[in-house]
Amino acid sequence: MRRNSAALAAIVVLTAATAGAQSKTPAPLDVTRPTRFSLGINGGFQAASTEFEDRFTFTRDQETGTTRTSYPVEGALTLDGGVGVRLWRGLGAGVALSRFRSEAVGTSSSSVPHPLFLQQHREVAGEANGMERQETGIHVQVQFLAPLGRKLQLAFMGGPSFVQVNQTLVIDVNYSEAYPYDTAAFEGVDSRRVTGSATGFNVGADLRWMFTRTVGAGVLVRFTRATVDLDAPEARSITVDAGGGQVGLGVRFAF
Repeated sequence: MRRNSAALAAIVVLTAATAGAQSKTPAPLDVTRPTRFSLGINGGFQAASTEFEDRFTFTRDQETGTTRTSYPVEGALTLDGGVGVRLWRGLGAGVALSRFRSEAVGTSSSSVPHPLFLQQHREVAGEANGMERQETGIHVQVQFLAPLGRKLQLAFMGGPSFVQVNQTLVIDVNYSEAYPYDTAAFEGVDSRRVTGSATGFNVGADLRWMFTRTVGAGVLVRFTRATVDLDAPEARSITVDAGGGQVGLGVRFAF
């Protein structure tokens, strides 16, 4: 009888210990349970390779000269951050801020008047160094979040973008000349920073892998486009394309 009671007590203790151990086992991570807010920070690259041209005239030796400059805009690194809020089920809204800076070498050519003879312009050409482009974009988005598993999420987004462009432009050409002035040598350019802004659009997707319910990593793919009129000197306006394809990698937070 005592042996049976001891065996029964041992079974009860073992069962309770097993149940207690199972109750302490954490539940598997499930990101399909919705959170209200999200935050993403990315470093990436904008493939904004494009080119635009500018042409202006100037007066020298009582004649009119002409300068033409070609400006390449090359791809460069970007910094991006955004927040989102879930409104209903997988539907939400968000806003993101992106910064892009690129520096390239332009090509400038000028037709400069002759100081002694009319209608005998000389051609000078050379490189315009330090032609910098900066773009700041504010992207307002409608977002839709689709869970792909317990840890994986895919967010689609799109909406209007407000883009400001800062661009370095050539405003004058420098050259040297000597008697009999039949030729002139390119010496460089004078430049000035100009600005412009416009409203465009953005579309993109963000793939997120959550390590915990609140912290993860993600890959962002976005395309932005806006057509901006730069306020150039002499009351001129230069139309340029801004934005491009962006790829970013960074951290994600959900709460």
